[in-house]
Amino acid sequence: MLYLLELSLQSESGFALVQELLSNVLIKFMAWAVLAGLLYHLIAGIKHLLMDLGFGETLRGGFIGACITLALSAVAIIVAGVWIW
Repeated sequence: MLYLLELSLQSESGFALVQELLSNVLIKFMAWAVLAGLLYHLIAGIKHLLMDLGFGETLRGGFIGACITLALSAVAIIVAGVWIW
Protein backbone atom coordinates (compact mmCIF):
# COMPACT_ATOMS: atom_id res chain seq x y z
CA MET A 1 0.00 0.00 0.00
CA LEU A 2 2.85 2.37 0.78
CA TYR A 3 4.39 1.59 -2.60
CA LEU A 4 1.15 2.56 -4.34
CA LEU A 5 1.01 5.78 -2.34
CA GLU A 6 4.61 6.62 -3.22
CA LEU A 7 4.01 5.81 -6.88
CA SER A 8 0.89 7.97 -7.01
CA LEU A 9 2.73 10.96 -5.54
CA GLN A 10 5.76 10.77 -7.85
CA SER A 11 4.21 12.04 -11.07
CA GLU A 12 1.05 12.30 -13.08
CA SER A 13 1.90 9.14 -14.98
CA GLY A 14 2.51 7.32 -11.68
CA PHE A 15 -0.92 8.39 -10.48
CA ALA A 16 -2.47 7.10 -13.71
CA LEU A 17 -0.64 3.79 -13.23
CA VAL A 18 -1.98 3.46 -9.68
CA GLN A 19 -5.51 4.14 -10.94
CA GLU A 20 -5.05 1.41 -13.53
CA LEU A 21 -3.70 -1.01 -10.91
CA LEU A 22 -6.61 -0.30 -8.57
CA SER A 23 -9.04 -1.43 -11.25
CA ASN A 24 -7.64 -4.97 -10.80
CA VAL A 25 -9.88 -7.18 -8.64
CA LEU A 26 -6.96 -8.73 -6.75
CA ILE A 27 -5.53 -5.32 -5.82
CA LYS A 28 -9.00 -4.15 -4.74
CA PHE A 29 -9.35 -7.23 -2.55
CA MET A 30 -5.93 -6.64 -0.99
CA ALA A 31 -6.80 -3.00 -0.29
CA TRP A 32 -10.11 -4.08 1.25
CA ALA A 33 -8.36 -6.68 3.45
CA VAL A 34 -5.88 -4.11 4.76
CA LEU A 35 -8.66 -1.60 5.36
CA ALA A 36 -10.76 -4.25 7.11
CA GLY A 37 -7.94 -5.03 9.52
CA LEU A 38 -7.40 -1.36 10.25
CA LEU A 39 -11.11 -0.74 10.86
CA TYR A 40 -11.41 -3.68 13.25
CA HIS A 41 -8.28 -2.57 15.10
CA LEU A 42 -9.63 0.99 15.39
CA ILE A 43 -13.00 -0.11 16.77
CA ALA A 44 -11.43 -2.59 19.20
CA GLY A 45 -9.03 0.12 20.35
CA ILE A 46 -11.93 2.47 21.10
CA LYS A 47 -13.55 -0.33 23.11
CA HIS A 48 -10.36 -0.74 25.13
CA LEU A 49 -10.16 3.00 25.75
CA LEU A 50 -13.73 2.91 27.07
CA MET A 51 -12.82 -0.04 29.30
CA ASP A 52 -9.87 1.98 30.66
CA LEU A 53 -12.40 4.64 31.63
CA GLY A 54 -14.36 2.04 33.61
CA PHE A 55 -17.10 1.03 31.17
CA GLY A 56 -17.75 -2.68 30.63
CA GLU A 57 -15.32 -4.08 33.18
CA THR A 58 -17.63 -6.87 34.33
CA LEU A 59 -17.88 -10.22 32.60
CA ARG A 60 -21.28 -9.32 31.14
CA GLY A 61 -20.04 -5.87 30.12
CA GLY A 62 -17.05 -7.41 28.40
CA PHE A 63 -19.29 -9.80 26.48
CA ILE A 64 -21.60 -6.97 25.39
CA GLY A 65 -18.59 -4.85 24.41
CA ALA A 66 -17.17 -7.68 22.33
CA CYS A 67 -20.51 -8.18 20.55
CA ILE A 68 -20.80 -4.47 19.83
CA THR A 69 -17.21 -4.39 18.56
CA LEU A 70 -17.85 -7.28 16.18
CA ALA A 71 -21.13 -5.80 14.95
CA LEU A 72 -19.70 -2.32 14.36
CA SER A 73 -16.63 -3.81 12.68
CA ALA A 74 -18.78 -5.92 10.36
CA VAL A 75 -20.82 -2.88 9.34
CA ALA A 76 -17.69 -0.76 8.82
CA ILE A 77 -15.99 -3.50 6.78
CA ILE A 78 -19.05 -3.95 4.56
CA VAL A 79 -19.29 -0.19 4.00
CA ALA A 80 -15.58 -0.13 3.13
CA GLY A 81 -16.12 -2.95 0.64
CA VAL A 82 -18.97 -1.06 -1.02
CA TRP A 83 -16.82 2.08 -1.11
CA ILE A 84 -13.88 0.25 -2.74
CA TRP A 85 -16.00 -1.52 -5.32
